[in-house]
Amino acid sequence: MRHPRISHWGSQVPDAPSDRWPTRLMHRQSPHSLFVILANLFFSFTLLLDIALQRPGIDPWVLWVLLLFTLSIAVIALLAGRSLPVGVGLCGVGVFTVASIYFLSPLGDVQSAVSSGQELPILALYLGWFVRRPFGRVALIVLSAIFFAVIFTNPIFQVTGVLGVPSAVQMLLMAFFCFEIGSMLWRRSLRRITTDQLTGVLNRAGFFDRLDRDLARADRSRVPTCLAVIDFDRFKELNDTFGHQAGDEALQRTIDEWHDKLRSGDVIGRTGGDEFAILLDRIDAHGAIQIMQRLRQGAAHPWTWGIAQLRPGDTNESLFSRADQQLYRAKAQREEA
Repeated sequence: MRHPRISHWGSQVPDAPSDRWPTRLMHRQSPHSLFVILANLFFSFTLLLDIALQRPGIDPWVLWVLLLFTLSIAVIALLAGRSLPVGVGLCGVGVFTVASIYFLSPLGDVQSAVSSGQELPILALYLGWFVRRPFGRVALIVLSAIFFAVIFTNPIFQVTGVLGVPSAVQMLLMAFFCFEIGSMLWRRSLRRITTDQLTGVLNRAGFFDRLDRDLARADRSRVPTCLAVIDFDRFKELNDTFGHQAGDEALQRTIDEWHDKLRSGDVIGRTGGDEFAILLDRIDAHGAIQIMQRLRQGAAHPWTWGIAQLRPGDTNESLFSRADQQLYRAKAQREEA
């Protein structure tokens, strides 16, 4: 239970700034929710300008409805924080796509067309950063085709129009550029989430995700695939005797050795403190054993391994279970020797 802080004079001390609800609310945000909040606040600001200018030819009720929608999305994103579903953002993308089509068509004016063109890169950045591939790219291609068809029905984008063809092409190119920037940010975020910071290989979650996809593909194509599980011998003694720094260096040196000797398509994952797994693609158990024996020669720190070859109907659990059994038998034989 949290108790209020009391001063030397007996009065209650107000919470520190870090304890106040605005700060706590901001700490709950994720890059996704912050992007949705800021993008919708930007859209709201442009809509307020359009309402204030009261330009003829633009129905003010359309602007008011869009303003209410953008502010609602911003509030929802602020309150939801890290739990904000991508569907809410996609709902915003859909509504602003319809609005952009309206403003870019002959129904809008020059200023609204320019504003909508400036908003397209924001929508593209969202699709590239937060929408899972390939759906984001497919959505961008479809939207670009629609925008292309709408833009060139508007006389202001014609060769002799006020904005001309270069402005239309620039809008679409900028949207694709921002999409690729978003894709790069997504890849960086994914690497940070799925990569073990010490060794640079996949962490447990990243490895199992990759294993799911590769096993499904191998099962369909009937390509031989093997899983090797590895446990470092007496690793706790190394840490206790020489410190955790020595243990970290042993892991890093070993991983470097594996990278030098493994094939480019083989995948390494760290599944525990001193436990690793290697997915050996397009090779049977006999070939996998030869690879592991080559890795074991001159190892920076001794380790034991077990191997299992993929069978029809195998799951992650069954494949790991057989490889673990091989590992335990190998450890028992080493201890007896």
